[in-house]
Amino acid sequence: MKKRVVALLLCLVVSWVTAAQSSRIAWETLANVEWVEKYNAQYKQKFQYPVFSQSVKALDGKEVMIKGHLLPLDVGGKFLVLSRYPMESCFFCGLAGPESVLQVQMKNPFRIHRKTVTFKGRLHLNETDVDQLMYILENAELMPDVQ
Repeated sequence: MKKRVVALLLCLVVSWVTAAQSSRIAWETLANVEWVEKYNAQYKQKFQYPVFSQSVKALDGKEVMIKGHLLPLDVGGKFLVLSRYPMESCFFCGLAGPESVLQVQMKNPFRIHRKTVTFKGRLHLNETDVDQLMYILENAELMPDVQ
């Protein structure tokens, strides 16, 4: 019993230290984006491309933590989408913009059964690839839900 308590305390300390090393970001920060229409030669049509604010550009390549609503799109659990809003209000349902979702590429794929989750990973800003979301959280790990 004593070993279990010590192990639990150690896990909590490690989670707390890991969380402290990552910057928690807010969806309001990610909303600081403008749009420019450009022609895409591959698809032979115009697309809206993001122009990130300086506050968002400062996060590119940084390890961050963000909490949101999980939209599982991949059966294998490797490709997930995190949304600022619940499923019924998300970008894919037409009530929010593309800045309200984040593509999550898991470090170790597994099934997640919670609807609201916190992830930690390296944020990548995607300004050019229309086949991916504009925010990509690479090498992501599921974190304990902390406020």
